[in-house]
Amino acid sequence: MGMKKITFTLLLFFTAIVSFAQQGQGFSMDQVIKTPPNPPKLVNDFANVLTADQQQALERKLTLFSDSTSNEITVVIVPHLDGMDPADAAIALGRTWGVGGKKNNNGVVLLISVEDRKLNISPGYGLEKSLPDIVCQQIIKNIIVPNFRGKDYYRGIEEGTDAIVQATKGEFKADAKYSKRGRPGGIGKLIFFVLIIIVFMAVGSGGRGGGGSFMSSGGAFLLGSLLGGGGRSDYGGGSSSGGGFGGFGGGSFGGGGSSGSW
Repeated sequence: MGMKKITFTLLLFFTAIVSFAQQGQGFSMDQVIKTPPNPPKLVNDFANVLTADQQQALERKLTLFSDSTSNEITVVIVPHLDGMDPADAAIALGRTWGVGGKKNNNGVVLLISVEDRKLNISPGYGLEKSLPDIVCQQIIKNIIVPNFRGKDYYRGIEEGTDAIVQATKGEFKADAKYSKRGRPGGIGKLIFFVLIIIVFMAVGSGGRGGGGSFMSSGGAFLLGSLLGGGGRSDYGGGSSSGGGFGGFGGGSFGGGGSSGSW
């Protein structure tokens, strides 16, 4: 009986040591920020909410997008933020890891904190026009959060990254409220264009035919800009090195984006 008691006591002691060691090696948001993944990955699940198949499917999709455009969308899932603001943490990740290319700064960080129930989308400098705050907010509120509330993390990330891809291509549409509130509508653009033509005709009517030249060249561009919303830069449209995701390119981040919770 004495030996059994000693063995049992040693077993309890060993279990306590292992438990203490595991707690000492707990998750650290600061350590994650300071340590880019090696080998490089676009999907980094530190909270273990995705299956291996789900991670691989997302990685393949985002790698293909990176290969074809050079835009880098990085998903980082953490158990908690250690008290950090999600926007600050996402920007720190983007800057320290160097998400996106150094020339175009065309990276995006989608940061998700499971225990805090918070998330953030932060675009690099080069994608802030394609992903303004209002678009990031709508992707979070209308696409990602409804799935997260149903604990479907994979679907929320899958559909959320699809929406981010669409936004970088100019294909994601903000809702009608934003169009009415933040940008002139089609009628406003048409009126503005007509006023420009009237002013031009009044100024150039006594000249030596310069007006026709304007209408044939600059006028066509002006019409397209006013009615079509202007051109957008094709961030990361250069050739791809191929062969899958090879590592972050040293992109820089400002402070754009949006946060949300569920």
